[in-house]
Amino acid sequence: MLNNPYVIYGLVFVASLVLVDTLLRALFSRHRANEDVANRLQALKQTSGAEQAYTELLGLRGVRDRDGFQQIGNRINKYIAQSGLEISIWRRVLYLLGLFVAGALIATLALNLGGLAQYGFAFGFACVGAFMILRYVRTRRIKKFTAQLPSAIDIIVRSLKAGHPVVAAIALVAREMPDPIGSEFGILNDQMTFGSDLEQAMLNMYSRVGAPELNLLTVTVSVQRGTGGNLSEILENLGQMIRDRMMIRAKIKAISAEGRITAWIMLMFPFGLYYLILFMVPTYYDVLWESSYGSYIVIGCLSMIFMGMLVIRKLINFDF
Repeated sequence: MLNNPYVIYGLVFVASLVLVDTLLRALFSRHRANEDVANRLQALKQTSGAEQAYTELLGLRGVRDRDGFQQIGNRINKYIAQSGLEISIWRRVLYLLGLFVAGALIATLALNLGGLAQYGFAFGFACVGAFMILRYVRTRRIKKFTAQLPSAIDIIVRSLKAGHPVVAAIALVAREMPDPIGSEFGILNDQMTFGSDLEQAMLNMYSRVGAPELNLLTVTVSVQRGTGGNLSEILENLGQMIRDRMMIRAKIKAISAEGRITAWIMLMFPFGLYYLILFMVPTYYDVLWESSYGSYIVIGCLSMIFMGMLVIRKLINFDF
């Protein structure tokens, strides 16, 4: 089918359309702060009750469940919610189709695959590519949220020392801090305004965001409400501890930089060697491509390279 030039042109057009759509969304992403505020106000106007308001706020991200976020068992939906993206089901299908087309083109033009191997590679490329992109966006948002969290805690501490209640302090964070932490604390404030308990609202926020440091804040508030104590002083110490964790993480990243560079070199070396030999001796791989099992050998090698990349990544990443 892909031997037909019109089919190739059509696939290239679809891939280009997806690429342009992605670039436009990235270009106009800075305008999402105002949209998030408008979405929160719209949800407040159209709902009555804490759980219903919370469900509507999640629905604006494309995550709809009548029992709330805690009952969502689909990991993909959870990743999409934690990434902060608003992706409809049709847009998801369009993105997967674009990645599938890109994988088919790579398999045909770069790897010279055909038949079942070509479609298998395209399917794997679409699945892995979509997961990696979604994981990258989610990780970037969590890092940005974590970097903003100490400043948000400082605002809460100063507000509590000034005599404001906790709800007013949280509303101040939602009003003064940029996204993503501003939107998340805005949803937290909306839940508490509609009567939700602070502990449950913070647990919901931790499920939406997925940042480990936010779990520390949730546990701290929960323990303080059960045992008592000076909340402002406890949060002040927690903010300093989160800053220390971020400093340690930066030091670990600097120490493991050599290992990460080595991993990238080992990952790119087989591809560089392949194209170097192909440039020097164009007929060197003819036996491989002309054989009936050559494409399966290529897929097996690519799979082992990918597994090796995962192993190396596990070795150079540190959890603490």
